[in-house]
Amino acid sequence: MKKPLFERLRTAPLDNHSISSLVASDYFYRIAFFMGWNPPTEGFFRRIYFLLTFTTMLLGIVCLPLGLTLTYVKHFSRFTPTEFLSSLPVDVNCIGNLIKTCVTFTSMWRFRLMNELISPLDKRCVSPSQRQILHKSVARVNLIVIVFLSTYLVFCFLNLFTSVLSGTAPWQLYNPLVDWRSGYWQLWIASLMEYVVVSIGTLQELISDAYPIVFISLFRCHLAILRDRIENLRQNPELSEKENYEQLVACIQDHRTIIQCSEIIRPILSITIFAQFMLVGIDLGLAAISILLFENTIWTVVASVSFIMAICMESFPCCMLCEHLIEDCVQVSDALFHSNWLTADRRYKSALLYFMHRVQKPIQFTAGAIFPISVQSNIAVAKFAFTIITIVKQMNLGEKFLNNRANAGEVEP
Repeated sequence: MKKPLFERLRTAPLDNHSISSLVASDYFYRIAFFMGWNPPTEGFFRRIYFLLTFTTMLLGIVCLPLGLTLTYVKHFSRFTPTEFLSSLPVDVNCIGNLIKTCVTFTSMWRFRLMNELISPLDKRCVSPSQRQILHKSVARVNLIVIVFLSTYLVFCFLNLFTSVLSGTAPWQLYNPLVDWRSGYWQLWIASLMEYVVVSIGTLQELISDAYPIVFISLFRCHLAILRDRIENLRQNPELSEKENYEQLVACIQDHRTIIQCSEIIRPILSITIFAQFMLVGIDLGLAAISILLFENTIWTVVASVSFIMAICMESFPCCMLCEHLIEDCVQVSDALFHSNWLTADRRYKSALLYFMHRVQKPIQFTAGAIFPISVQSNIAVAKFAFTIITIVKQMNLGEKFLNNRANAGEVEP
């Protein structure tokens, strides 16, 4: 019997032992496979699959930024303020997308390695409470990936139809094949071509933005399971001191595995989040200027708001999860301290002291080895948007831009 497409979005019953940590990244790898980032391991199809990889990478990291840039060079005088400010944030975001896509694509092996390391921890989930933590986490992670996918695709869809209904191409990419100004059908053909290119770039950015959610959530899941196991140490009177000691050693080994996985993801997370931090304020500022300072229809406002939501989702959920991860580490340390160790033998206490020393150092990530990845850092870079709006208002750049456009229109024959 074929499984439903969205089966992973529901919390599986506890008697379903097919749920594992690998299942949490199911939809993430499906999107990566669709984009040509997750090739088959062997066979003839693997060679054909690389054509898909080449095509999506060419369209997403070459054609998209090049098309936007050439448009400003070739047809800048044709832009209205609203069209220009709708296109410019996408062009700016393409800079970050180029960096994030290249780094994430070349680091796909890191994700597979983390899956290999963290999958054996599923065997430790023996109690119903621990299985419940795993099952809920798997469903939650897959749901978040689908929410990301929906938000990003809605942004592309809204820009397509709001622009076409207004009589313009959505992003006005430079297109030497079709001139969207030549007629109704040319507008639709050019717009659909733009939609395909921008959607590919958006899905590439989705993969770069979703991987921290997937794997940091897995770290939190196994830290929660580890905390539950620590709380139950030496609670079973039927176990000998040797068996209790072996359970403590297993907890130490699992914590070391989680730390090892965090070190694997650290370099890629540092680069991609740093690139996002550098651009989020600019993107939000340009989108807000378009809404606040220039004339808009209800549809262009909706499209701009969807872009703002997509930009916020690129960094805020990751920053929030990183803060929760630190709290989880503290809770594991507290659980270890309050566990039943007072009457244990000397060997058990020595191992516990070693474990307590290791677990007191929380898992923290930084962006570019400069900014701590946290909600406070995300808010700080987002505040740059208000700085941009303030500068534009004080220098009256919006009105000057409109006047220059009007004067240019009068001079043109």
